[in-house]
This record gives sequence, C-alpha cells and structure tokens, in this order.
Amino acid sequence: MEKAKLSGPTMVLLVKNIANSITFYKNLGFTYELVGGPDIQHVHMTRDSVTFILHQAKNQEDVKPFSSVEGGLYFDVFCYTDVRVLLEEFRSKGIQIVRGPDLNDFFSEFTIQDLDGYRIAFGG
Repeated sequence: MEKAKLSGPTMVLLVKNIANSITFYKNLGFTYELVGGPDIQHVHMTRDSVTFILHQAKNQEDVKPFSSVEGGLYFDVFCYTDVRVLLEEFRSKGIQIVRGPDLNDFFSEFTIQDLDGYRIAFGG
C-alpha cells in the first residue's frame, strides 16, 4: 500500500493583534497570505517549509503560550536550521534573542519570542 507523504507541520498561533503579528513575522522573513472565507479568516505566514497560521483571538486572555505555563517547555515551536546563519540574520535585524545562543559542534540553538510570548527555538 502506498503511503501519503506529509508536509508541514503547520502551527496555529492565537494572537492578540493580528496586524502587529504579521509585521513581526514579516521582519523574520516570512511571507503573508490571507486564507479562509467570509466567516473564518486567518493568515498564513510562511518561510521555506515552516508555516504559522495566525488567528485573531476574540479574548486576549485566551492567548497563552505553552512555554508560559508551569511545566511547559522553554519553547512553543522548534525549527531546524543552519543556526549560525540565521543567528547572524536575526542579529542584523535587531531581533532579540531570549535564550542562548548555545553554539557548539554537536548541536547549536537559540530562542526568540514573538509579541504574544510564543517562544520559537531554532536548532541544528
């Protein structure tokens, strides 16, 4: 039996202010696409094979990143990449690093935080 190939995954991020979040992710090099119909709309922010679906929260208190709850990990999203190259790119744009960078020959990693507190780790 033939197996279907999966692509993605795609992460849904509930945000407090979608316009501000779009600007933030564009600064990270993501492209914008409005998706959905008249009743439900959300935004796809894509860079290479990573897509975040941004969805406007009706109640701001509903926005609660996993990394902010007791027992949560230090990141909400993890992306594999060439860490040193991306770190240089982000530093040149003034993007704040909230954890790391931890650079070594085995595995390197750093973490940023978006406007809603979602922590995105980049490693490789």
